[in-house]
Amino acid sequence: MIAERGAAEVAAVLMEPNAGTNGIVAPDSFWPALRQATRATGIYLIADEVMSGFGRCGEWFAWQRYGEAARPDLMTIAKGLTGAHLPLGAVVLSASVARLLEPQMLSTGLTYCGHPLSCAAGVAALESYLAEDLIERSRRLGSSMLQELRRMQQRHATIGDVRGGHGLFAVLELVRDRVTREPLAPWPQQHPALAELLRNALRQGVSFAARGNLLLIAPPLVIRERELTDALGLLDRLLGELSVAVGGIQS
Repeated sequence: MIAERGAAEVAAVLMEPNAGTNGIVAPDSFWPALRQATRATGIYLIADEVMSGFGRCGEWFAWQRYGEAARPDLMTIAKGLTGAHLPLGAVVLSASVARLLEPQMLSTGLTYCGHPLSCAAGVAALESYLAEDLIERSRRLGSSMLQELRRMQQRHATIGDVRGGHGLFAVLELVRDRVTREPLAPWPQQHPALAELLRNALRQGVSFAARGNLLLIAPPLVIRERELTDALGLLDRLLGELSVAVGGIQS
């Protein structure tokens, strides 16, 4: 797109270092290549870290997994900024971008910009991330969670792919056929057996998220290890029931 339009016509590239919730986890080469391409053409790169920031993907911010050379020019953050206790979002600027804005008024804002209650929640959340070592905890528990999900994949032919796992975040793609990757139901429909899995899990005290044929696994960073083990054990059993209900799954 940059080559087609010309760099002068592109204000910036806005991208999630780890999108995840749409089921797409880009290969490790993608973000560094994107940073290299934008830097070479003099285009700002904005990292959308609303979902992936604050430990969800095993680092303070998902781009950090690729090293200092992959640093964006701006970041958008929210959600984990307050641990989701109060609404708060922010745009983080690099020093070079900030210098361009300092001598002039940026005529934008919202009625409740900088609300002290939300900002206090943000400060408290940051203190908790540090004091409880939640970023490293997400990385450690996410690694063990990924291993268990891959073991499930060996047991259940309905799991076509396991993605993510750099922190406490992973995606399971559920399929009818692993070879053709035919989904359980045409996107974005949800197969009745998957809907029943979600209801059964909720009745047993565990909330799993799903979009179409994707199961999104994103437990709280403060989850107890026993709770995580129990939730994954429940998922294992329910996936076995799903396979029986769907029938005819090809591995």
